[in-house]
Amino acid sequence: MYIDKTLNNWTDEPELQLLIDYVRIRFPTQDMDKIVDDLLRLQTDCILSEDRAAFGYQFTRSLGQIKVYGSDPGHKELGTLLELRGQGCRQMESVLLGRGDTWYDFLNQCLDMKGVMKRLDLAVNDMVNMLDIPNLIHKIQANECITVMREYQGTVSGHIYHEDDEEFDDETGTTLYIGSTKSELYFCLYEKGPEQHKKGLTTNIYNRFEIRLKNTRAEKAVDDLLCYRDEERTIFGIIKRYLRFVDAQKGKPRLDWPLNKNWQRFVGHDRQPLRLTTAPEPFDLNRTRAWVDTQVAPMQRVLHEIDAYWGNQKTMQSIREAPLKDKHLRIIEQNTVGADQLENGLFEAMTPESEQSKKDDHADQSK
Repeated sequence: MYIDKTLNNWTDEPELQLLIDYVRIRFPTQDMDKIVDDLLRLQTDCILSEDRAAFGYQFTRSLGQIKVYGSDPGHKELGTLLELRGQGCRQMESVLLGRGDTWYDFLNQCLDMKGVMKRLDLAVNDMVNMLDIPNLIHKIQANECITVMREYQGTVSGHIYHEDDEEFDDETGTTLYIGSTKSELYFCLYEKGPEQHKKGLTTNIYNRFEIRLKNTRAEKAVDDLLCYRDEERTIFGIIKRYLRFVDAQKGKPRLDWPLNKNWQRFVGHDRQPLRLTTAPEPFDLNRTRAWVDTQVAPMQRVLHEIDAYWGNQKTMQSIREAPLKDKHLRIIEQNTVGADQLENGLFEAMTPESEQSKKDDHADQSK
């Protein structure tokens, strides 16, 4: 019977995906080049340098969303900090894929260089809407959540309707925090679709469950990952230790209430085994373009229409004459360099339109 249930729930596509979605590591060195060259192994010609940084650091070296922060000589205790946010993790996976490494190899290399884990986010993507987040909030309010954590916060975000809205967007998103966001361990659950929609992007992920770990908790999670090399064991071991959702049952003590069926399936009962998912992304401008398409392009079109009415090209002139800083020039360089000039072909493989036109012309002439 157990085999029948498992086969009935088996699909070609995984119901859940496991991801490393945020990494922050401090290294006891102020030699930023050592981190960029020896650990990340990035080509320095394509690195963007800035005299500003986050977390109290002074300098930034970056390629896409892979960021290295450096400190000045008077703050040796800060060392050098590596930060990979969500997209940075995906781009780092491109780097690792290109050189034949895994996250385990990379984390081991970080520890070999005396890296200290400051934060690690482990994420579970819900691809089949297994987690009904509004319902989980309701279950917390109904005392059907058993956890050692003392607080939660559930929020719903969206747009308020106004009569003059031409295209009213009624999509809302629900987010649930379990545990204090100031602690070294807490959970964040949110509906992924609305979050991506705000950025002008689409996704086939329904919900995301994030374990956010800091300092000692992050170190212990990395130790567990490297010891057992079993992501499902580490991730769901943390979840099951700190949290469970149950269904109320009269006549039984609360601690003996049965697990909620959806939650039981989420944490591993009658579902496929899981492995770490990698979703390497090229270094491209897709997110920037999506932001321009949704936030900038409509108003830019308005200005073009007004310019056309008055017979001028003020908007185009402003664009052409806009001053470009070194940062902008380096971004242009990063996104126009040929893929053959970069180890592993990390940038999106694209043929410039003019070059493609020449190839098409040559093909026509050879017929």
